[in-house]
Amino acid sequence: MIHDHGILLRQLLMRDAALTDLVGTRIYIATDPPAGYDPNPTATHPTTTGPAVLLTDRGGRPNETSLLLEPTYHARCWGATERLARTVDARLFAALHDRAFGRIRSVRCTVTGQHSPEPETGWHFVLSTWRVTVVLR
Repeated sequence: MIHDHGILLRQLLMRDAALTDLVGTRIYIATDPPAGYDPNPTATHPTTTGPAVLLTDRGGRPNETSLLLEPTYHARCWGATERLARTVDARLFAALHDRAFGRIRSVRCTVTGQHSPEPETGWHFVLSTWRVTVVLR
């Protein structure tokens, strides 16, 4: 139960209609997008296409009270174009910054989004960093 904060983050994001209208269920808690993913909706042979959010747990520290964890996450917002990736990032910010859900006491953006093309594929993503405060049980 200590490391289920990624599941809770995804549940929180799936409740945001503006974000899910844009990315559907393509909100991943992982290191890389799933095999066969391509942000371009007109790609020839992908298994899933379209904009997406990828949250990667980067570790963190226990709070000094030992009752809280403070993991950090990198969020990569993918899109077929830079503009779409930035739109996904803006919706992620609106859905996540200063929010709470269940055992998640707060989520804060610590570094706002920066655009970068993926070197191997040329796909567009916007990278941001988040700090989550989670109550231990």
